[in-house]
Amino acid sequence: MISSLGSSLRPLGLGLLSFILISCTDASEPEPTEAGASINFVHPEDGATLEGNSVVLRLEASGIEIVPAGTMEGGTGHHHFVVDADLPPAGAPIPTVEGTYIHLGQAQTEYELTGLASGEHVVIAVVGDGIHIPVDPWVVDTVRFVVP
Repeated sequence: MISSLGSSLRPLGLGLLSFILISCTDASEPEPTEAGASINFVHPEDGATLEGNSVVLRLEASGIEIVPAGTMEGGTGHHHFVVDADLPPAGAPIPTVEGTYIHLGQAQTEYELTGLASGEHVVIAVVGDGIHIPVDPWVVDTVRFVVP
């Protein structure tokens, strides 16, 4: 009796599982970002030599709407800065590491980076979706500068 009950539930279970998987996948994936989306550093200029050990990083965006973290609508995202480090792998969330991976979760377009050591620095700006995964296709810009 148990084996006949198990075999009669198997098709229902697989159908229900398929429905759940499809529903979850469709609900959590935003539409891709437009291919023409871009961000650009407005400040500082690439190759600049700074005065002091801090800099205000300013960005402008085109083709993508900058919104608070948690927003999962296609064509939107929020800024992150990667300071003197590598980007995360594709599909992986951008980590939070103080001074290295910086999240601007309130839709900010500028951030003051302080306490920079003397020498050359590279900052990568990358737009992440509502759960901090880089948007697809990637929307990034890089700036290099020197702290005397």
